[in-house]
Amino acid sequence: MKSKWVAMTVCVLFAAALLAGCGGGEKAEKYPTKPITMYINFGAGGSTDLSARSLAKAAEKHLGVSIVAVNKPGANGVTGVAELKNGSKDGQTIGVMTFASVAIIPNQTKVPYTPDDFEGIIAYGQYQYCVAVKADSPYKTIADLSKAAKAKPDGFSFSASGYPQPFVANRIGEKDGAKFRYVNFKSGTETMTALIGGHVDFTVVTTGDLLPFLKSGEVRVLASAGEKRMPEAPDAPTLKELGYDIAIVSWLGLGAPAGIPKDKLNILREAFKKAANDPEFLNTMKTVNLPPTNTSGDEFKKKLVDGYKEIGDYFKQIGQKK
Repeated sequence: MKSKWVAMTVCVLFAAALLAGCGGGEKAEKYPTKPITMYINFGAGGSTDLSARSLAKAAEKHLGVSIVAVNKPGANGVTGVAELKNGSKDGQTIGVMTFASVAIIPNQTKVPYTPDDFEGIIAYGQYQYCVAVKADSPYKTIADLSKAAKAKPDGFSFSASGYPQPFVANRIGEKDGAKFRYVNFKSGTETMTALIGGHVDFTVVTTGDLLPFLKSGEVRVLASAGEKRMPEAPDAPTLKELGYDIAIVSWLGLGAPAGIPKDKLNILREAFKKAANDPEFLNTMKTVNLPPTNTSGDEFKKKLVDGYKEIGDYFKQIGQKK
């Protein structure tokens, strides 16, 4: 009887050892262990580029690996987002996703993705916009600008680096009966260079891209295109104050290709959540004049999905659906 009991005990211990061995084999792989690629969907030097690089630098402290930023500008931010969709789904590829490139432009033209092709990591900032002219421009107000544009057969030209900025000029033109021609550039830096160089009559630009030129006295703000006046140009009214029914704010965040393992996505989300509170990052956001946020990946994804539908419905109403 005793030998039988011993034999059973040995079998149980042996089985436990086997199970323990199996458990060790199923242990989750360590992540990350090598550099992560981050696509930035606009050119170098603009507020999107600078803010994304600063956030990535802060996140490296929590991930323990470097994040290699790669600029993929083009098609108003679409090129970089398309690269992200086609990137590896193993957590080694992340990228900047802007509201316009994911929720607006896919309703206007054919692109190789929809919001469902991505997972949100974090929304870390918001773009604010304004209408500006060169400091030596004869136009002091939006009314001056519209009046002069109506006097020209082909209207006035304006620079912007993509949507939603053209919505602003369109709304002004619709209300005032003025014609405005959109000249597209790959980045906010190029947008401002076109204005300063006299290649366009005015610009609709992010306040972050405008700020250096405002500080140097090279530009004048005619109106804020957001809900509030710009602290840096408090005398410039909002478009709503002037009677135009528009106020735009656009989200800026990071995402990963759909299909990324949930455990890796959670590690990225936690790292970037901490990074968004980093003092150096917050200082960069202040420098480029981008209001920071720390919005969860799930909420960011919802904003993109909901925005995609709402913008699509709007374009259908005005007859501009692709």
